Amino acid sequence: MSTLPISATILVLALAPFTPAVAWWGDGHEILTKASIQALPEQMPAFFRSAADAIAHLSQDPDLAKNRGVPLVSDAEFPEHNFDPELLGEESYPDKRYDFVALCQGLSVRPEKVGFSPYAISEWTQRLAVAFAEHRKWPADTVIHSKILVYAGFVAHYSQDLVQPLHATIHFDGRAGADGESPHTGIHEAVDSAIQRMDLKPTDLAGQVQVEAIEGDLFAAIRQQLVESNDQVDRVYELAAELDGDNGPASDEARAFINARAQRATEFTASLYVTAWAASEQLRLPGWVKR
Repeated sequence: MSTLPISATILVLALAPFTPAVAWWGDGHEILTKASIQALPEQMPAFFRSAADAIAHLSQDPDLAKNRGVPLVSDAEFPEHNFDPELLGEESYPDKRYDFVALCQGLSVRPEKVGFSPYAISEWTQRLAVAFAEHRKWPADTVIHSKILVYAGFVAHYSQDLVQPLHATIHFDGRAGADGESPHTGIHEAVDSAIQRMDLKPTDLAGQVQVEAIEGDLFAAIRQQLVESNDQVDRVYELAAELDGDNGPASDEARAFINARAQRATEFTASLYVTAWAASEQLRLPGWVKR
């Protein structure tokens, strides 16, 4: 049996990807993203509605970036996936990222410790709206099509993460102690893997939701989703013993809970796509843009 020199082994380990706590396993994100695309109304562009496989593929990219072989992007990417409102106490948080950073500084809380999930969702949704505005002006441009699919993959990932209750709380992997640290009990992975292990079907999920554009303030709707997800944390812990069976959740009650989360993730993601498309109609592109 051949062996690597010690120096080479160290290099391989340093560059190898690792698996931190992530929301919904890769196949879970793919299932939810395909369901979101299938749930879209016909008013959405045809090329977009036919690109479910591509967008589902791209929805895994934010987790791929959390790789210790690329420490600069990994450090930046981790906080995009969660938001721990308990660290803010009773303080409300603003709708712009750097105003939020200033708030955290005033509270002596590191903003990356709280997380940036609402900002990742809102910013990628508005990037998608700008790209859709380009599509409206140059509908045959396939480069714009490609850009839209990439942006949609990021929207899908972050929005679906937020619906996973353990990404909306300080108690993300076991109840946090007095030091504010979660003990890593394994419950996070049990929830993350449940959609994949239950083998939920995109067509079934798509048929169970109603998709409409968000009316009014986009960030307010994202805040509302965060509150709804945080409100489900106690329920996750009530079902903890039932969430990690050999083939996914072990009880009908736990399976129903995961199915409801999957439906909500499908609906939320699809609503953001429709919202971006509706917003794009009102956007004016600068005159210097030539495609």
